[in-house]
Amino acid sequence: MGYKVSLKGDKITLKFIDKDDPPKEALTIINQIKENKAMVIEYLKNISLMYTIFMDAAYEISRVYQSPTPGYTVKISPMTCEKAVTIENKINTLWDEGKDVTGFQEAVKEWQDLHMKFIKLFNVKKGVDTVKDGVYNAPNGKPGPCQGLGKEKEEHGTL
Repeated sequence: MGYKVSLKGDKITLKFIDKDDPPKEALTIINQIKENKAMVIEYLKNISLMYTIFMDAAYEISRVYQSPTPGYTVKISPMTCEKAVTIENKINTLWDEGKDVTGFQEAVKEWQDLHMKFIKLFNVKKGVDTVKDGVYNAPNGKPGPCQGLGKEKEEHGTL
C-alpha cells in the first residue's frame, strides 16, 4: 500500500514512500497493526532472521555456482529436481508464515545442501574447475588457470 515497514527496537515504523496519497484502506491496516503489535514485532524479527539465513545460504551457493548446472541437473536427476521444488515450496510457506525460524533454517540448509550437490555433480561430470573468489575446488584434480602448475599442492595441501 506504499508503506515501508521496519522495526527499531520494539517500535514499528511505517513510512509512506509512494508518490500518491496514502490509500484510505491503510488506516484500517495501521489500526490492526497497533492492536496486534506484539505479534507484528515477532513476525518482523523472524523475517529479519530468515532473510539473513537465506542470504547466507545463497551467498555460499553463488561462490561455486555454474550457470549450466540447473539444466544439466534436470536431465540427469529429475527426481532430485522435484525434491528441490518441494523444499523451495516449504521455504516459501515458512517465510509467509514468519513463525518457525528453526524450521526455516533447516529447510534452507537442506536446500543449500541440495544445490551444492547439484553443482558438485555438474562439475564432476563435466570436469569443470570452479575457481571463484580465490576458492580452489577442482574436481578434475588440475589447477585452475589462475593457480598455475603445482600450486594446488603448495597452497592447499596434498590432493
